[in-house]
Amino acid sequence: MVVCSITIILLSILLAGCTSSNGLSNVYLVSLQYRNASASVSDDPVLVNPGIAEKVYNVSHGNSTIREVRAGYMGLCLTLSNGARLCSGSAAALASMVKAEGIQSNDTGAADPLNLIWIAQNFKEKIVFDGLIFIAVVLTFLCFILLATFPGWHEEIDENGSDREVKPFPSQTVMQATLGLSALGFMFGLVSILWQHVNSSAAGTMSESLTYGAIEGQVGTAAMILGWAAVVCLGIIALALLIMILSIRMLAKLTEDD
Repeated sequence: MVVCSITIILLSILLAGCTSSNGLSNVYLVSLQYRNASASVSDDPVLVNPGIAEKVYNVSHGNSTIREVRAGYMGLCLTLSNGARLCSGSAAALASMVKAEGIQSNDTGAADPLNLIWIAQNFKEKIVFDGLIFIAVVLTFLCFILLATFPGWHEEIDENGSDREVKPFPSQTVMQATLGLSALGFMFGLVSILWQHVNSSAAGTMSESLTYGAIEGQVGTAAMILGWAAVVCLGIIALALLIMILSIRMLAKLTEDD
């Protein structure tokens, strides 16, 4: 039950990443930020038109209002050029704020020259999927409830009239249902976090490539740690329940043989 609680907390923090600037802004899937220096891709012999890399860098290397955009499952976070950080679940609200800053400086295009907010929003809406994580959270919660029904230790009077502590075996049906829920939760969590890891890495790499190094993409370390830690916890729950069921069956068989 403790491991179930830890799993639910980890997945909840992961889902809530980038919805608030108070700590949750550090829980993000991918980060896109403007480079301070031009990447040396123009020397690559594979480039048929090497001049485009310099042009993209010249466009991005201006007085941009934003310095970095972080994307989570349910929100985006902006790091402004002055170091301030803003987070919201609405990309339109963040874009409106950036446009307003650009209007005040009489250069709307320089506010976000390569449209990092739009790229991050498309990543959040079209690439990542949080439905499997929600399913894993629900299944883990149901597993927690079923575990709470398992009988605990209590005192009974034996044949000699003395007190002894006993703990009855839980119902086979309840144990099998709990094992099934935990196994499903583990599979959904594993697929979701593996999908998250691959998509975030691919999105960061492709953003760097398509902008010729003008954008630096990074995978969120905290989000990956939270996700894989939750998967490990789900695996521990399923394995522990499987061992419990097999042990009880073995004890019951030995008792019957005696």
